[in-house]
Amino acid sequence: MSTANGLKKRISQTIESLPESTLVELATFLEYLEYRESPRNRAQTTPYTPIALGGLWQDVVITDDDIAEIRREMWSNT
Repeated sequence: MSTANGLKKRISQTIESLPESTLVELATFLEYLEYRESPRNRAQTTPYTPIALGGLWQDVVITDDDIAEIRREMWSNT
């Protein structure tokens, strides 16, 4: 028996032993796995690509006083 067939048999046996109250949850999970593994969805998934900011903050100097002032502005009740 192939490994896949043995695994499917184990899964079937486990499903048979579950209480009925868990079958809806199991069906939902299996549908999610089916959706996640479908070729259409895998093709739409694009890996994260960072965007270069091209030295956006290159000439900016932020001091401790600048940070303290911003914090005061953020936390003031005005």
